[in-house]
Amino acid sequence: MMTNTKMTIYNKYIDTLTHKQLFKKNIIDNVFWDDSLGVNLNMGYENADKVNIYIPYDKNDLSSYKDPNKYNGDGWTLQNGDFIVKGEMDIDEINGIKDLSQYEAFTITLVDNKDFGSDNMKHFEIRGN
Repeated sequence: MMTNTKMTIYNKYIDTLTHKQLFKKNIIDNVFWDDSLGVNLNMGYENADKVNIYIPYDKNDLSSYKDPNKYNGDGWTLQNGDFIVKGEMDIDEINGIKDLSQYEAFTITLVDNKDFGSDNMKHFEIRGN
């Protein structure tokens, strides 16, 4: 599977000591970022997803990937409501998507784990709005 950029993901989790929602930044090195979905906006689909991202298994180190139900701030995960930005961001700490307003940031609306087929076809598909 072809890739065209890096992606920064900000994973939300609850700190066990303070019980506050925090975000952990992670860089995913090899993704295919497709933001050509904006055409849906011209067709009257205001709530349509604006970006599709594909994360191939065979081009990324998935050893630190955690199931969203078990995510506690260690490693990285993919879950609805997390924030994604095209490229490698230098902002480490955020409180919400407003902290990323000067960038093309999106909220994850769908995660689909395509873990079948040959090794070079396995991937995560993410949609964002």
